[in-house]
Amino acid sequence: MANINVLVGTVTGKALDAAQAIAAIFESQHCVQVCLNPTIDDVISEQVDILVIVTSSTGQGNVPFSMLPLYEQLQALSPLIPAKRFAVVALGDSSYATYCQAGATMEQLMLELQGQSLCPRFNIDALEHYMPGAIARQWAEETMKLIA
Repeated sequence: MANINVLVGTVTGKALDAAQAIAAIFESQHCVQVCLNPTIDDVISEQVDILVIVTSSTGQGNVPFSMLPLYEQLQALSPLIPAKRFAVVALGDSSYATYCQAGATMEQLMLELQGQSLCPRFNIDALEHYMPGAIARQWAEETMKLIA
């Protein structure tokens, strides 16, 4: 059983919906905590095995305000996390040039901190999946196979 923190960055609440759908799948076999206003402790805690970052992007592609303090702390302190596995689920609208940019930004930061990517970033396009819960659940079911 893994301890998983689901870190949420949301603008309209859809990333929270996706995060809760993912958590519901993972909870069948793992200990899961959804962190709506994630902190650096949610990332560096030795009790946490896996981080799942579920984030939307602002219209300019920035990290949402609910995740911005975490992003800034991680950038400033640069805590190395080589023992942490992570996955990123990014929500966006492909009609914007900055499609899923916040997810890409968080993924890059996690790699810079030496986190171990569990799987490729999963992008959810609002033009195809207005309500992201169903596609997020499908991703979680597939990703469960990668968690030992």
